[in-house]
Amino acid sequence: MALEPLAPFWSTLSEGQKRKWIALSTNYPRLTPAEKATLHGRMTEWAALSPAQRNLARLNFSQTKSLTADEKKTQWEAYQALSPEERRQLSEEAQARASSAPTIARAVTPTPNKLANVPTTRSEPRDPLAPASTARLNRVAGSGPRGAGLPSSTPSTP
Repeated sequence: MALEPLAPFWSTLSEGQKRKWIALSTNYPRLTPAEKATLHGRMTEWAALSPAQRNLARLNFSQTKSLTADEKKTQWEAYQALSPEERRQLSEEAQARASSAPTIARAVTPTPNKLANVPTTRSEPRDPLAPASTARLNRVAGSGPRGAGLPSSTPSTP
């Protein structure tokens, strides 16, 4: 019931968007009927917006969030003082900005089983469970006849 206005658009939403809407709807049972109607109206309006219009709404929200209450009040009063023709012109300019606003790129979701093959540096892959050879261990640890400057039991050739 809470997410009913989104039903026509639900299949087009990303998983992240769906999670956000579901989280938003958790308080729905506690809302008054008037608040429920307001929420449904806003959900319907938001879902009907184009991606460019949503981006503009997000941008406007972030800008107004940084304003103080006095600044918001001053801007609202300035808007209210505009003539209907000036309001219409302002609205048209905002819509033109919305259509030319850059879209937000979505993150690429990884596709399972599509990992790149890493080339091996050996001609034969080493069995990770096979015991390592003592010669290789001696070279790595720096011990044995040639490691750590110990005299060799076999004569070295100059």
